[in-house]
Amino acid sequence: MKKLFTVSALTVALLSGCAVEQNTMQTAQQAEMQAGAVIKSPNDDRAYKTLQLANGIEVMLVSDASVEKSAAALSVGVGLLHDPMTQQGMAHYLEHMLFLGTEKYPDPQGYAEFMTANGGQRNAYTWLDITNYMFKINNDAYPEALDRFSDFFKSPKLYPEYTDKEKNAVNAEWSMRREMDFFGQFKLGRSLLGDHPANRFLIGNLESLGDKEHSKLHPETVEFFEQYYSANIMKVAMISNKPIAEMEMLAQQYFGDIENKNIEEPEVTDQLDFSKIGAKRIHYVPNQDVKELRLDFIIDDNSDQYALKPNKFITYILGSEMPGSPAYELKARGLIAGLTASASPTMYGNYGSLSVSIELTDAGMQKREDIVAVVMNYIDLIKQQGVDEKYFSEIKTSLNNSFRFLEKGDEFQYVSQLAAAMQNVPVEQAISSPFYYEKFDAKAINDVLAQLSPERLRVWYVSQQEPHDSELHFYDGKYKVVDLDPAELNKPVDIALHLPAVNRLLPENFDLKQVVATDKPVLVIDEPNAQVWQYPSQLFADQPRGVFNIYFNSSAPRLDVKANVLADLWADIYNLQQSALATEAQIAGMRLSMGDQFGVRLTVSGFTDKQPELLEQALAALPVEVSEQAFAQAVDRYIRGIQNQGKEFPFYQAFDAYNSIVREGFFNAEARIAAAKALTVTDLTQYISEQLSKHQMRIFAFGNYDKADLTRAVATIEQALPANRVLTAYQRPAYWAPSADQKIVWQQDLTVADVGIVDVHVNPDPSFATRAKASVLRSHFATSVFEKLRTEEQLAYAVGGTARNIGDYTGFAMYIQTPVKDVEAMQARFDAFKLEYKDMLANLSEEEFQRLKASTLVELNEPPKNLSEEVRPLLTDWYKEEFNFDSKQKLIAEVEKVTLAQLQAFYADTMLNPNAARVSVQMRGTKFAEQPFADLPGATVVTDLAKFHNSMTKQQ
Repeated sequence: MKKLFTVSALTVALLSGCAVEQNTMQTAQQAEMQAGAVIKSPNDDRAYKTLQLANGIEVMLVSDASVEKSAAALSVGVGLLHDPMTQQGMAHYLEHMLFLGTEKYPDPQGYAEFMTANGGQRNAYTWLDITNYMFKINNDAYPEALDRFSDFFKSPKLYPEYTDKEKNAVNAEWSMRREMDFFGQFKLGRSLLGDHPANRFLIGNLESLGDKEHSKLHPETVEFFEQYYSANIMKVAMISNKPIAEMEMLAQQYFGDIENKNIEEPEVTDQLDFSKIGAKRIHYVPNQDVKELRLDFIIDDNSDQYALKPNKFITYILGSEMPGSPAYELKARGLIAGLTASASPTMYGNYGSLSVSIELTDAGMQKREDIVAVVMNYIDLIKQQGVDEKYFSEIKTSLNNSFRFLEKGDEFQYVSQLAAAMQNVPVEQAISSPFYYEKFDAKAINDVLAQLSPERLRVWYVSQQEPHDSELHFYDGKYKVVDLDPAELNKPVDIALHLPAVNRLLPENFDLKQVVATDKPVLVIDEPNAQVWQYPSQLFADQPRGVFNIYFNSSAPRLDVKANVLADLWADIYNLQQSALATEAQIAGMRLSMGDQFGVRLTVSGFTDKQPELLEQALAALPVEVSEQAFAQAVDRYIRGIQNQGKEFPFYQAFDAYNSIVREGFFNAEARIAAAKALTVTDLTQYISEQLSKHQMRIFAFGNYDKADLTRAVATIEQALPANRVLTAYQRPAYWAPSADQKIVWQQDLTVADVGIVDVHVNPDPSFATRAKASVLRSHFATSVFEKLRTEEQLAYAVGGTARNIGDYTGFAMYIQTPVKDVEAMQARFDAFKLEYKDMLANLSEEEFQRLKASTLVELNEPPKNLSEEVRPLLTDWYKEEFNFDSKQKLIAEVEKVTLAQLQAFYADTMLNPNAARVSVQMRGTKFAEQPFADLPGATVVTDLAKFHNSMTKQQ
């Protein structure tokens, strides 16, 4: 790929753009950034090095002495676009096959078992032009993990006998996704490209993969690997606590002998005939009840212009929510509920997409042509007046601020992102490229704007009311395609459109506050109407950021279905009305969110400089004013949201049902819908007034705040709230208190095909000691379930084991989504496996146990990588009124005491104990509608959540 700028120029631009004032840091950074050096954030203290191995593999090394786990990723520059037409889904299928043994490590389960024993995590994904493999593991196991991992790409076994098993796995993955509207629409969008290589079935299934006349799956799999898996189109990213020199030796040792076949990097060059594929309107009938309008422009791939960012410039203005923008004006007229603009320059390989997606109201459904015209008129306005350097400066400032204070993330995701980025940008810029905006280039912007034309446009009308004359193959979706009438794109509009004003919330001051160090959050303000806990970051004190969390605690939403619905409606309307403010804040490096579970939670976070202004505006908007039309639209969104949950993955629905059973405050979907239909604007107004005047207010301030900041914030809050507030007692939702022999069953028929089951056994001892045993055993149990039921028996793609906290109690569970077995048969297989696992656990050696325990402790002791990770456990304890803030430390202390005998006893007392309490959630898909649910003798079948919660024994 052509470099658009030199490394030294990029370094200077990034540093000056970030407004870094410390000359010493500038000098140090500039000295470090020699040719070939990685361009990193000034906030990044890790050591980096890039190298190219003799076989052509490009490698990025990251040394970080603080990491408790090491990770690596290898990407290959080939993907779904290169599948043979006779074996569509091949790249994805091969990704599966590589995990199943190599010449050096032939056991198909060996890699998974090694990862589990050493606290590992592994995954891979396949997309249009890339296949990316990654893992994370305990530091001491890193060399062997690299040896096992790298052997995938040298000598995979590609066992013929696993062909059918992995075809079934791919088929199960497809079955999970066939009802997802994204995949259906993406398939239709590509199929309308004619003979372009993007017109393939990407995932694969039993129909597309298999032996056919003149095409045999296994030989073609081997051929695909031999043809494309070449070192010269591979990129590797590695992170570890080891020094750079040692990491370089590891890279040479394990990746240096992958074969370089000197192949040409696969690319797509086929040209589209826009006279045939453009200017279309697509009517699409989705599975979920959505009302969407989308303007999708096909653009030329301009990913090599990442430094000039023409797509970002255009979508920044198109997606603006400021007065005069389509989003603002159409919302004000009650026609839309949301508008987003996005671009993907390689959506179809050598072509991309620039889209405007609009969530419609019922009123908007009647004016879709008008809304399209508004957007097209706005695009014309951008073409005429919007290519202005002031927007470049605003975007550049926002990106530079983000880069200057860039936080670390999880190692697993980091190497995956780096290995992917290295396929698209020079290796030195793999970190910085998303944040670097080299210069204002009007020509680059205008070139893309010129492509936003009717000839390249496809307008999507998406709703369950659309006309249709065709059905998708491989996905559940109906559609009709017609030619666009040019007249509907050029209609005059009666809305005064204006380009966005400048952002008011961009931070100007990054000073750090001086605070007294404490070993845990401290109650610094304790007044009748407000209690404030403060805790400065202990690990990231150099970040001028903070999280300011306001909680108006109330019992109403968990006790009454009407209040529960009103709380949701309030949050929805508030977030809709404040989307412009939230968008402006996000650009400025802040976030605003309002939630409603068991009271109102208002959170502002990010750079602290302009948080007072954001907080003041956010508070002033809490008593929302809403018209009859806006209220009706909110009720419509609420009801459709509930109904659409029934289209989610069955195992997601099963876990949602489980969570709704074991904790009070949840109500049946039918009860919530009925309540929503009966509510009025007056009900909402009264509810808001009551909640703002009757509650207990608590505040948690984490990060860059001092006592004066908090005092001012409390004064701002007090001024925004009613004067005569009533203080109520703090209340938390109660959990079910399980008792011996108690079995609870939830059985539900679904409107999607597969079966979903969550089967939870509850240990009778409510203690951290029990939770510790579950924590140690969980990964081994989950891997064993996966290997047996997925890899060996091919019963599902989504299957596993997990531990679940139920208040003070601990549940141990199996779950699955299967297209293969009905509920009764699958539950019988679960029950049989529980006995089989007893023998597996009995054969677990002391050495293997110690590795599991050590891995659990590594994970629990792993230091937070950013502010969000640091504050998360503190907020969890805060909501539960655990003001010693030591729950995590208690768990660690108990894990250190666990023995193998105790682990085996825990399993026997939980999963094999006939007297243990149990929760069984059974979701029956349409494919198995005639087959029975599973019968648990003596079980209570819950049909009404509210009644069950009213009668259940609750934990104190």
